[in-house]
Amino acid sequence: MRNGMLAASLFLAVVATACSQADGPATSPADAAAPAEPATTGSAHAEAVAAPAVATDAATRACMIAGEFEILGQRVRSRDCLQAGADIPEQAHRELCESLAQTSAQMGGKAGEVTYLDTCPSPSQGSCKGLFGQSSLHAFYYERSHDDLASLPASCQAGGGTWLD
Repeated sequence: MRNGMLAASLFLAVVATACSQADGPATSPADAAAPAEPATTGSAHAEAVAAPAVATDAATRACMIAGEFEILGQRVRSRDCLQAGADIPEQAHRELCESLAQTSAQMGGKAGEVTYLDTCPSPSQGSCKGLFGQSSLHAFYYERSHDDLASLPASCQAGGGTWLD
């Protein structure tokens, strides 16, 4: 049980991506997906032009949370996007985005920058569908190091989701 709580706490910290943002807020989905530094995954699809990650209707919302934070002595730079379906009330989605951005501030760092979008951009390095056990909550990950990206599938699963490459 304790390991599960630790995994969930680390997952929230990773999703929060918050101590500081080096590049300033993204102004469009394409800007949000464009890494300031080359991704270290070696994936050719990271260079593709950004497009919506999931077909959506007008009620779907997304938020990009961007920044850097330190956890267990490691600096993590990330840009993560949380997309909610029509069944998640808009206010609840915004509160979740703001709460995730504040996680590192609660640990003594700076809050992450939140940018609201219609949809999360594509391509991403990976994603977690069904986040927190909510079938229409989908998290997309960008700008993660190879080592950090490798830890996300287990965090996704611990948070009730299904990892997709």
